[in-house]
Amino acid sequence: MSDDGEPTTCLVECYWPGVTEQKVLAAVERVQAAIEQQHTYSRALRLLGSILVPADETVFCLFDGEHDEVEAVSTSAELPFERILGSRWMDATRRFPK
Repeated sequence: MSDDGEPTTCLVECYWPGVTEQKVLAAVERVQAAIEQQHTYSRALRLLGSILVPADETVFCLFDGEHDEVEAVSTSAELPFERILGSRWMDATRRFPK
């Protein structure tokens, strides 16, 4: 949870030579299993989704959770990440104050 009470969102950036949709789906299953294993520590950690950019051999995974938990789960799931960035999800269907 951030200082302003909003859930913490982390973007996991993976440079992944030879990545395919099947490899991403298998990684998502490993991540979900790792989250289930660590469920006793963090009930708030969850994978929101992934974006595959095949032309750049890159995958982005968006998590709700604290950086340390996201890093532990990503490592446990053997997700080949380069970095984990704190981020803020901004839903395009929602109006934002000016």
